[in-house]
Amino acid sequence: MKKEGITILKILTAIGNENLNNVLRKEKEFEILENDIFYREGILEFLEKNKKVDILILYEKLNGEINLINLIKNIKKLNNEINIFFILENKNPELENFLKNENIKNIFYNDEIDIKNFIEKLKNAKINNEEKLEEEIKLLKNIINKKDKQLLKYQNLNQNENSENLKKKKIIAIIGDEHSGKSLIISNLQNILNDTKNEEANNFEFQEINMNNFYEIEKVSNTIYKIVFIIEISYEKIRNNKKIIDELILNNKINSEKINIIFNKINKYSINKNIAKNIFKQFNIIGKIKLNNYCDYLINKNNNYKKENKKLIKQYLKIINKIDK
Repeated sequence: MKKEGITILKILTAIGNENLNNVLRKEKEFEILENDIFYREGILEFLEKNKKVDILILYEKLNGEINLINLIKNIKKLNNEINIFFILENKNPELENFLKNENIKNIFYNDEIDIKNFIEKLKNAKINNEEKLEEEIKLLKNIINKKDKQLLKYQNLNQNENSENLKKKKIIAIIGDEHSGKSLIISNLQNILNDTKNEEANNFEFQEINMNNFYEIEKVSNTIYKIVFIIEISYEKIRNNKKIIDELILNNKINSEKINIIFNKINKYSINKNIAKNIFKQFNIIGKIKLNNYCDYLINKNNNYKKENKKLIKQYLKIINKIDK
């Protein structure tokens, strides 16, 4: 990008502290895209949403569960044109060879960095912006043309369907581990909608899928209206579920914009709800369900527990409203 005749470099820092990020913000040739990213997975989360990054400054000791080799390979999958400035803690010939094989040429040692020279190297990073932009425009035009043809074909097919098929239900995939409570949540949603004569009762169809059934998730991902992940907020469950969701998004098996989260079986041993919410902050949190003896709407109804069911009705109708936003 050019601004007043100056080539502006879009830079993302992943160092683990804000010092370098703050220094670079003072340079008029740079556009710093975000506050410093403090964990490895955060880089992938950012790049999934923003591909327009010229330079990534990455520190070897950045925290995260994903190892460096997989991190860099995934970065390259998301943006193969990104110019990585890699900062090593100490000399590491094996890692340096890997970086060079990945076409990462700007390698620095933490204790040898001179900030002025480092900034000059950033300014001198060679990016063929105009050629790159022309290629991207051509590629984008081709993609748009293909999508337009596909959309027209789809619209023509829809026009030939009868009116009953045109009124298709909104399919909501309820996904979770075994014993996560997804079956009970579906039962409560269906029965509460029917009993309250809610206008959405005939509009929604709920489909239960196991968290590890990648094939089924991918198969329905393009036809469903929304995805709801049922997650128990224990450390192990959150870690495993977040890893699976990230993998599904990274491999384009699901659309991240369709994802909603319900925290289930919350009790006094669960991790702090704010921590859990922060971990899944890029998604829509639509419900927090406590573990108690009156969580089954049908059982409560059969036992005439009206007070308990009033609470469930209020809670589940809120979930429906948030799903349909």
